[in-house]
Amino acid sequence: MPEIKSRQEKPVLGIDYSEIIIPNDHNMGTGTYITVLEPDAMSKINPIISTIVNEPVFKLMVHINYAIAEITALLGKADNSPALSRKLFKLPEKINTADTHRFEAIFKNWEILELTMDGNSLEKAPVD
Repeated sequence: MPEIKSRQEKPVLGIDYSEIIIPNDHNMGTGTYITVLEPDAMSKINPIISTIVNEPVFKLMVHINYAIAEITALLGKADNSPALSRKLFKLPEKINTADTHRFEAIFKNWEILELTMDGNSLEKAPVD
């Protein structure tokens, strides 16, 4: 069961790189998705959307909205079906937007478990 690891350099404006790590290619619903922002990206670009797609099997999106201090993470299949997991997280109150920031979405069995920012777990927010 080989590991899947793929990194994209500068996939969109404001993102230094994104990387997906799936430990077992027979379980696409378990792994880690990393998004590293460029310095000062949050103060210049809003929202920042980081997405990885492997049609029709896999789709993950991390939507960082600094203006409302929230991040939405969606995980599912890339076949136009609704997301299997949708979680909303709160950004910390004090963020140095001039810095680079690293976000990691951790998921298992098609469920988003956690989102970290610079190694710290973010608080989950209620989903409407």
